[in-house]
Amino acid sequence: MGSFKLSRRAMLRGLVGSTAVALALPTLEAMLNSHGEAYADSTPLPRRFMTWFFGNGVLLPRWVPPTQGPDYQLTEELAPLISVQQYCTVLTGFMNKAGYGRRGHHDGVAGCFSGHPFIELDPGGANYSSKFGGPSIDQVIASRIGSNTFLPSLHVGVSKRVTYGEGPTLGYLSHKGPDEPVPSERNPQEVYNALFGSFTPPDDPHGKLRVKALDAVNEDVKRLKTRVGATDQKRLDAHLQSIFQLQKQLGALPPVCTEPGAPGETNEDFEGKEPLLEVSHAMADLVAIAFACDITRVVSFMQSGGVGGTVYHMTGATTEEHGLSHEPGGQELVHKAVVFNMECFAYLLGKLQEQSEGVGNLLDNSVILLGSDCAEGLTHSSFDQPIIVAGRGGGTLKSGIHYRSPNKENTSDILLSCLQAFDPGATEVGSAEGYSNTPCQAMKA
Repeated sequence: MGSFKLSRRAMLRGLVGSTAVALALPTLEAMLNSHGEAYADSTPLPRRFMTWFFGNGVLLPRWVPPTQGPDYQLTEELAPLISVQQYCTVLTGFMNKAGYGRRGHHDGVAGCFSGHPFIELDPGGANYSSKFGGPSIDQVIASRIGSNTFLPSLHVGVSKRVTYGEGPTLGYLSHKGPDEPVPSERNPQEVYNALFGSFTPPDDPHGKLRVKALDAVNEDVKRLKTRVGATDQKRLDAHLQSIFQLQKQLGALPPVCTEPGAPGETNEDFEGKEPLLEVSHAMADLVAIAFACDITRVVSFMQSGGVGGTVYHMTGATTEEHGLSHEPGGQELVHKAVVFNMECFAYLLGKLQEQSEGVGNLLDNSVILLGSDCAEGLTHSSFDQPIIVAGRGGGTLKSGIHYRSPNKENTSDILLSCLQAFDPGATEVGSAEGYSNTPCQAMKA
């Protein structure tokens, strides 16, 4: 590494007309200490947290690995994770003790993602209604680290077929408290604007000036490249190229705009089908750049909703998944939907793995908690719900193992282990049956 040092808060700057623009930078070698393990001012590299949710569970015989420990045997539904298996710890045999049999999907999502039993609401004309009994784990972690970034947390979604009629528990993944659900943004362009609005001129309805913003910082890039090493020069080129490709990708999302002058519309149905793959990939790309640029360190990612009406058309399904999950004859389509979701999850992890940081990559410094709202649609059980913790949490967590609890440990133990990756002094999470002061030791590095 050279002697030139760059502030970890440095940005690329330029002008579009008379408008000043600034573009965040990923972590460069010039920002790090001589070992590449921390910033030059000894500040540790940031750690990131994400919850990733999909509805209606899995098929356990095709999900649970038959072997434990490292190099566990991937099953049909976990096979898409093969390229990132070394980062994926699969946790099975846990009991969601905050979900003790009151209402399947409600128990599943509230307990697994907060550790608090849900609060039942007057259903009105609905089948059932509830709200979270406490903050979700992403908001607990955001309360510890969210003040360090431009956005304390970011919340994205993919499928729009979410169940809002049974209360906030099913409609939202992130909750600051029982009465503060946090909505997910399902339009990738809106997410893009939220992340990079600092360098997007506000009077640019067609996005043309936004593209010019990349040109505007070019001179600053050229100056910076004369001062940093060869590795950082390549990193700068890759960073700008990734943003350029993302802009092209967002503009190409179906349906292509047919009305001249209209802003690019995204995540709209095309011929009655949701662009699930395209939107999921776009959101993954956005999250990876947001993490790399340290715009936020906490994300909730709602791939589909609990009891949602998502139709996984790419599997051959013509009806919504929740109904299929209740039917013995629908299980093969449910299985294919799980595989599709794992392919999307693997894509996200791959994008994080591609982003180098210090001597590792973003996955080395992240904790990604994957879960669903039940174990299987046929049973609605709160025992053995699908759970994966991906990433190494900055060296605090083991990765790439399958651990099956021999005694139905509390899923809140997993939440506490995740929390301690960000706050080593944390001693408890959850409440009532979901309370835990015993982190999952099998996850600890």
